[in-house]
Amino acid sequence: MATSKTYLSLLFFLLSFTFLFAQNTKIQLTKATKAGQQNGIIIYQVQFKVLSGEAKNRSEFTLFENGIIKGYAYLESYSDPLTAGQVTKFDEVLYVLGGTISAGQTLSSHDLVKPTLPVNRTFSFTTGTAFIGNTPTAFSTNITDIKGLIKVGDAVEYQNFKGERSKAKITSIDIEQKFHPTVLIDDLPKDAFVGITIESESKADFSNAKVTALGGISSSATATASNTKTSQITGKTQTIPVNVVLKNDEIKITVHNLIKFNPDPSNSQYDVIKIDYSLDYYIVDATVENISSHEIDPGEYLLRFNFYSPDGKSADEFLRLFKNEKGTTNEVKQQADLVDKMVFGGTSKIKSAGVLVKYQEMIPDYDQKHKPLVEKLSKTMAPKQQIHSVVATILSVPPTYKIEGLGTWKGTFFSKKNLIFVPVKI
Repeated sequence: MATSKTYLSLLFFLLSFTFLFAQNTKIQLTKATKAGQQNGIIIYQVQFKVLSGEAKNRSEFTLFENGIIKGYAYLESYSDPLTAGQVTKFDEVLYVLGGTISAGQTLSSHDLVKPTLPVNRTFSFTTGTAFIGNTPTAFSTNITDIKGLIKVGDAVEYQNFKGERSKAKITSIDIEQKFHPTVLIDDLPKDAFVGITIESESKADFSNAKVTALGGISSSATATASNTKTSQITGKTQTIPVNVVLKNDEIKITVHNLIKFNPDPSNSQYDVIKIDYSLDYYIVDATVENISSHEIDPGEYLLRFNFYSPDGKSADEFLRLFKNEKGTTNEVKQQADLVDKMVFGGTSKIKSAGVLVKYQEMIPDYDQKHKPLVEKLSKTMAPKQQIHSVVATILSVPPTYKIEGLGTWKGTFFSKKNLIFVPVKI
């Protein structure tokens, strides 16, 4: 899983087990006490009665009044799910964005809310750096400069930073990684992080694009696409030759160079995924070869490819996606931590995917010369097939981390006998 495409696909796969949306759910609040505020989100302690459906952890609601959407709410509950007629026994936590709540108020899940949308509705927004999804025409990105109401299913057209144009359909909306509404209002806190996914009619990059409702972009707009591009991203790079080989009975990975990369924090306005600029990032320039007589998935090895100690401890620990907080006794979080460590391995690369994209942006001929090879590494490899990529994967460690070697592993659960390790001195 060597590209932002595969990292994001894995992220969506993992999150599909994490976000469980309320359906046909109505609750009536019997208590609503403001407990705090965080990044524009108001936190309430609440109790409620379930009027319909099922209320459970991560249930979502639309704040709705007189046909107008006022905001969104997200329930965090550690109690058993409640069904119609049942009431809470303890305080639960409700996160509210773009509105307020009070005792006696009825909240409905997104699917039950039917807002009155303006006739001939128009809207527009601007995108940041886009990630490829689970198909070559699926993209996900953050958006800014939002004007007008936007809903899932809307047809849009866009023109990207290269002048390429395409039409697309919005497939999902995400706010602050908690709220997943079907309709996005434009009256949100200024610093609210909003993301969307789309399915495009073409492979035209969705990065740094101007987007409008269908028919909103002037037909006189000129395309300025070029074979080369001028990157807005900067950073320090250092090429470190290593020339080592990792090999087992089905794969041979020859690491030619590690490119130490420290992106410029002043470019953070382009970040889609929050980046830890205190870390050192290493881009892997490597040749991957299938030395077996059957097809293999190189992505499994490249996702888990990392710095390792000789005893098998991976540097993935620093940014693992579901790493359990010290002292946490929550069983769900403990199980997620175990699955993250023992089954997936390499989820730190999801948090590093934005840095990999930044590095790719700095390669002038990336789209023409290197991207096709990266895409090949995200698919199965035929026997004896060999692919060389200067951006095979990315590693991330603190500057104080002692680099002892490189490694990866195969299988469902981690076992020392499956670890491929080679010492490296930098």
